[in-house]
Amino acid sequence: AKKSKGDDEDGDRESKLDQARDAGGADTSIWDNFNPDAAQEGYHFADFSRVQQSELDKYTGQLGARGIAQWLIDALGRGIGVHHAGMDRKYRQIVEILFRKGFLRVIIATGTLALGINMPCKTVVFSGDSVFLTALNFRQCAGRAGRRGFDLLGNVVFQGISREKVCRLISSRLPDLNGHFPITTTLVLRLFTLLHESKNAKYAISAINALLSQPRLHMGGASFKDQTMHHLRFSIEYLRRQFLLSSSGATLNFAGLVSHLYFTENSSFAFHALLKEGYLHELCADINKQEKATTETLMLVMAHLFQRIPCRQSDQEFREKMKRASSMIFLPPLPKKAAHILREHNRQTLDIFKTYVETFVEQHVDYADRKLPLTGIMAGGEGETTDLVRALPPTHIRSAFVALSGASDQFTSIHDLCQTVRDGVFLEEAVIPHIDVYPDEMEVPLNAWLLDFFKHGDINTIEKANGIRRSDIWFLLNDFSLALATIITSLQNFMKIKEGTDVDMLDVMGSLDAREEAEDTRAGDAEAESEVGGPASSIADSAYGGPVPERPKVVSSLRKAKNADSWEDLADEESTRAEVEERKKADKDRLEAGYAEGPAWEKEEGLRNVLKALQVLHAEFSLKFKAMWA
Repeated sequence: AKKSKGDDEDGDRESKLDQARDAGGADTSIWDNFNPDAAQEGYHFADFSRVQQSELDKYTGQLGARGIAQWLIDALGRGIGVHHAGMDRKYRQIVEILFRKGFLRVIIATGTLALGINMPCKTVVFSGDSVFLTALNFRQCAGRAGRRGFDLLGNVVFQGISREKVCRLISSRLPDLNGHFPITTTLVLRLFTLLHESKNAKYAISAINALLSQPRLHMGGASFKDQTMHHLRFSIEYLRRQFLLSSSGATLNFAGLVSHLYFTENSSFAFHALLKEGYLHELCADINKQEKATTETLMLVMAHLFQRIPCRQSDQEFREKMKRASSMIFLPPLPKKAAHILREHNRQTLDIFKTYVETFVEQHVDYADRKLPLTGIMAGGEGETTDLVRALPPTHIRSAFVALSGASDQFTSIHDLCQTVRDGVFLEEAVIPHIDVYPDEMEVPLNAWLLDFFKHGDINTIEKANGIRRSDIWFLLNDFSLALATIITSLQNFMKIKEGTDVDMLDVMGSLDAREEAEDTRAGDAEAESEVGGPASSIADSAYGGPVPERPKVVSSLRKAKNADSWEDLADEESTRAEVEERKKADKDRLEAGYAEGPAWEKEEGLRNVLKALQVLHAEFSLKFKAMWA
């Protein structure tokens, strides 16, 4: 017979009192599953119907292993996330994942969510005014609300922004998006590297032709092709004078170093000039006897070359108020010999590009520079001048309107050439390989923030005394750390201290990137160890004192690759010998042509001292940099 709901095992019917007595004597309690720290229903923004608790615990566990602040992890459990460029990379990825799944309902973000990330939402709130809140950024951010296929209606809310600013943002036209991809000297060098390493393969030639024929290459005028060819011609001349290219177009010496330092242009060419002229050899000669003094002077030179931030005119008055600060604020001048080398380098570069303008004007510009730049009205009269009027000598390179002040075709600096060149010629100062030297070529000194950080390592002082925003310090320091690591690796490859190729340069990264990479690898190994039950070794442990597995040596193959037409093939032994002979022949031709006495790296005894000094500098800098997140 079928048992009723209240029957026991013997078939006797239990009363409600017996059932309550049995429930009270049970070991389980309704409070066993109660978590006082968990988000209570109605008091959070999370949607737990979109993400399982086990999945959320997995994400929070990964963040906890990476040392993310606990309040950020707790905020995720309540449906609130933070997203900006200064946050940890893994944390940003998890915020994006949870937001796309609909678990997070509130995101506090900067413009990092405006471009390139598909993260639609229902409401966008602009809280507080900012100089970065332009019409373009407003349209990009506001476009997240009410996306097609997700919502029928989106909301845009302004908080703490004036009505006039709101009306201007809504009614303003979007700026025109024009391609601006100038031909830099580093780009020219990288193109020659592609040609040389591929042995003029068809793929490389077609890729270069396609690149140079693109309309996004901006040369500022209708005569695009002519200016491109002339600019290439004189960029090649500059690279040859710097011993980076041979007469046949083969890359020489530290062409790889300059190419991999493309993100620091034009600082890379200034560093190369000091290396070529032997100044760094002389500076680092006493690294074994006077390590501290040599390192400090080397850091001063590097601070003048990399991560340059000019001071403002008002900083002098501000400096008087910050006399008690441990920062110098104003960068001390370069050593005299280094400053002389950089000025001479700028003078030679000025001569090259002045000749470029002269040649281009002579061959392709056949009209007088008489049109006013804004109105387009033709100025000046027709016919010859009378003897009663004293006329200034005509100029061919400089603008005729600037020449009214008595200026001629003699230029004092590259800035003077680029700012006053005549109509019909496009020159962009940023792509001409030079750096200005204070006080001759700069009106204001450089900020000493990088040298100050190397000396005391205090971020608060850098922010308050030097005026560097805290959110920018991390990325500026990481870029400098990446530049040091790139230089050291290039020197090691050049001196054959370690076997490797240019492919190994892909593994070079700054201290901040290396730390995040190490944390990702360590977390992955920890997860694998917990799943398998055994230890997992990691290369990233080397960054934190762990065991370092021996890296397999790169052995160059003496056989010729089957696919000889592939530009990705490594050069064989015969091509390496040909490069050495080509370099010797090119250097000999330059000496006979009356160039310099020869690059300083031909004297290999001092190059090891330069490498050691840079390694000591990098180690000491990384120690202070890592202390920021320790």
